[in-house]
Amino acid sequence: MKKTLIITLLLLSISSLSFSQQIRGKVVDKETNKGIPFANVGIVGTSIGTTSDEKGFFTLKKIDKDSLFIEVSFIGYHKSKKHIAKEKEYIEFALEREATELNAVNVVEKRSGTTLNTEDAVFSQYVSAEGIKRLACCSLAESFENNAAVDVGFTDAVTGAKQIQMLGLAGIYSQILVENQPSIRMLSTTYGLNYIPGPWLDGISISKGTSSVTHGYESITGQINIDVKKPERKERFYLEYFTNDFLKQELNINSSFRINKYLESIVLAHGESTFMKSDRNNDNFLDVPLSDLLIASNRYFFNYKDKIKSRFGVDILYEDRIGGDKRFDKDKDFNTTNYYGAVLNTKRIQFFENTGFLVNEDKNSSIGVNSNFVYHELKSQFGLREYNPTQISGNLALIYNSDLWNNKNKISFGANASYDNLRENLSSKDSIFGNYKEKEELVMGGFAEYTFSDKEKWTFIAGLRTDYNMFFKKTILTPRLHAKYSPWENSALRVSMGRGLHSTNILPENINLLATSRNLIFDEDLRLEDAWNYGISYSHILFFEDDRSISFSLDFHRTDFKNRVIVDLEQNSREAHFYNLKGESFANSFQAEITANLFEGFETTLAYVYSDSKITIGNELIEMPLTPKHKGLLSLHYTTRYDRWKYSITTQYHGQTRLPNTQTNPLEYQLSEKSPDYFILHAQITRKFNNVEIYVGCENILNYKQKNPIISANDPFGQYFDSSIIYAPIIGRQFNLGLRLTIK
Repeated sequence: MKKTLIITLLLLSISSLSFSQQIRGKVVDKETNKGIPFANVGIVGTSIGTTSDEKGFFTLKKIDKDSLFIEVSFIGYHKSKKHIAKEKEYIEFALEREATELNAVNVVEKRSGTTLNTEDAVFSQYVSAEGIKRLACCSLAESFENNAAVDVGFTDAVTGAKQIQMLGLAGIYSQILVENQPSIRMLSTTYGLNYIPGPWLDGISISKGTSSVTHGYESITGQINIDVKKPERKERFYLEYFTNDFLKQELNINSSFRINKYLESIVLAHGESTFMKSDRNNDNFLDVPLSDLLIASNRYFFNYKDKIKSRFGVDILYEDRIGGDKRFDKDKDFNTTNYYGAVLNTKRIQFFENTGFLVNEDKNSSIGVNSNFVYHELKSQFGLREYNPTQISGNLALIYNSDLWNNKNKISFGANASYDNLRENLSSKDSIFGNYKEKEELVMGGFAEYTFSDKEKWTFIAGLRTDYNMFFKKTILTPRLHAKYSPWENSALRVSMGRGLHSTNILPENINLLATSRNLIFDEDLRLEDAWNYGISYSHILFFEDDRSISFSLDFHRTDFKNRVIVDLEQNSREAHFYNLKGESFANSFQAEITANLFEGFETTLAYVYSDSKITIGNELIEMPLTPKHKGLLSLHYTTRYDRWKYSITTQYHGQTRLPNTQTNPLEYQLSEKSPDYFILHAQITRKFNNVEIYVGCENILNYKQKNPIISANDPFGQYFDSSIIYAPIIGRQFNLGLRLTIK
């Protein structure tokens, strides 16, 4: 018995010693948090190695050293190497997919809807194509329903135009890029969200606060970078059909193909038509404007031995849109007072290129050349107000990126030039008073940005750019700073500060005021808008076995305006005044968000946003109108095995907001001081059959609508007509049906 006990204890001792000499771990995809099977795992400087199992787990024999390095690699991913202390027995590697081009955002299809970034110094989230599809997404305007950071609402109740808000401020203070090139600005500010079809999107990167100086001085509250489908994704053919109970018909088709071993191409086409007149609130105005929209894009990707990579192509757009009185007939009633009509015809063409040259692979040195050209023409009529602007814009940027003495220190520098020519051609100038200037603006500048990252805890980015604006005859210095500290793995404590400026385009950015009877009064020459943004945030992702994870973030941002162009709707409800800030204006924004993958296929997000935006009008600091203080979001998504069924539910809470002053109107045309709060509920079910997906959904299930969104709808040519005070949905419950066909 004693001998047996000794042998048992000896075996247990050997087993314990053997266990302590093992390192266990897991290899996951950084974007999806899914295990990567058959990844290569090895101890640096030895022949000891293994591969991960089908779920990404691995076990290595530990060698007798105080510390060692473990390296993980897999085809299509960047290698990852981590230091591990002698006493540590578990380690996790999150591999990042290899970039597909120089100096560009990497895009990957992923199951997770929204991914929190803890690696970069800038606070950001990435909304995947999968996340965008969770609700019916006809265009970029519908892509943010599951995201609390960006709020989208109607600008007026006549034309169907939409605009975003970030950090408690209008979207004009956020920079919107398509693949790192300026996109939605000037004439496309108001309607441009509808001009990027949802099925074209590969993903959306959303960052808060001032962004990199490489993209100019315009970003104040944040940056949205849109990734469009690429030919190398090998989606040979894609078709999507969409309709709803307003009889909106939409068709998207794209096809990618290889031209030769260096060149690939993708053709994307979008067509939509809304032809049914609907007036569910019985005010004689269309709830949804009638429209015909055609958009096409031809994009190319050139790759010469990974040394020269280039994306270039052309986008074209044509749209006819008619809103207003449902009895309006364009042929009979145009430019008359028979019935009120809003008629818009848009033509737009854009050429773009983004080229990178690898200079030195060892030092990650590259030169980038980015350029685009835009011609945008709008012919429109709002009642008796005719507005026919034309925009010609061009941008050119030269960028050099390189490591310095090691890969922990990097430098970027370069030069930019941008040109904007805006001819507005407003015929009914009897409603415009003061000195309103058309714009021809040339901005030339240079920048430098230094990045330090120890690859573990610290990252610093310090950037400075200088520009000369020939329209304002002003030299502008734009400093920006970002810092990140990671106290634990997959965590990030960030601070940021920086200056941003915005050159206002009053009518394009406030075109909703043309759908009113207000006189537009320019009290003085308008200067550049100038603001500083400060931010602090903390993010953390916790990974568990069986692909479970919890991520949470807290962030606070403050924007202080040194100058702001005031759009004053308070003095008189029949006037809109424009002048420079006299006093103070600021916006505070706080957001808390948690996303949990509690079991396979299930994801939920809970978020709360508090905004406090103030502006000085008439020597009084007051709340910004149409900016709710409180917003909440809860989204639930479940995917069954093999993606056969997908269920999505999203609810939003919108708190009260102050409304513009209407007390100078007759009593029947006056609004209350504040709007009511309300809830919005959306849901969608998707069924997958091999290459085909069918989805059905309902938006605004609770059927909440703003009551009487148009003031003086019964007298649209009178002096009190106003369709621009919108705080809630103007369309009620909406049922959707769609079909997707994918051939890879």
